[in-house]
Amino acid sequence: MTNTHHTLGRLAILTALSMALLACAGMVRAVAETPTSLSKTELKTFSTTPADQERLAAYYRNKAEHLRAKAQEFSAEADYLATRPATIESKQGISCNCTSHYRYFAKIYTQEAKDAETLSAQHEKLAEDFRSKTTQ
Repeated sequence: MTNTHHTLGRLAILTALSMALLACAGMVRAVAETPTSLSKTELKTFSTTPADQERLAAYYRNKAEHLRAKAQEFSAEADYLATRPATIESKQGISCNCTSHYRYFAKIYTQEAKDAETLSAQHEKLAEDFRSKTTQ
């Protein structure tokens, strides 16, 4: 009877591991298909064709959208916390979950989104310049 329990336990473990591996493989495939994720080496080697510039522009545009969404989340959290009394205080008497923290990061993410949008516009202009040079 003991061998049966060990065999069933091993079978359950193997089944769980194979399910986890299948789930990970699906996630890796989904991440690999995302066209807007670029590695640093890809970013450095690009910029030789209009298609490369368009891909970089799309990358930075997507990054700007992501950062704007993050800024909105932090801003909403700051607004929510502003209506709540401080529940956790540190030794200095300041709330550890304060609105200024969330407002600061909302400001940072907004600035980073603007920077990414600027880079996107620059790469779109470079792609247009490349196209105009090749047609002449």
